[in-house]
Amino acid sequence: MNYDINLIWSTLLLLTSEEVNKLNGGGIEGVFRISKREADGKFYVVFIGSASDIKNELNLLLSKEDGFLKQGEFSFRYAPIKGEEKRKAVEKQMYKQYIPQYNPKEPVSTLEVKVNLN
Repeated sequence: MNYDINLIWSTLLLLTSEEVNKLNGGGIEGVFRISKREADGKFYVVFIGSASDIKNELNLLLSKEDGFLKQGEFSFRYAPIKGEEKRKAVEKQMYKQYIPQYNPKEPVSTLEVKVNLN
């Protein structure tokens, strides 16, 4: 079955503990993408993910001592979406679109979706 999913993306936010902790409450289900500012001054997607609690997942990534977020300037955007199956399907589409360098492999989903990624 194919789904058309229209996501409502947040604005681009600086990826810091302070900004992440400003997210409304906990338990926002959805997908997110992390971008890094490169030498040309533009941000490029380097990591994508989905979670039942985006705030918690981003805080976990920020807390990793040897993680990729330790060097450089990063930002993030997120879009709420309920249901793990749909989140994984959107995450798979994001992976195909951005081919993020810090995701080790393509997410698995049998659900086919058309989705706005911007």
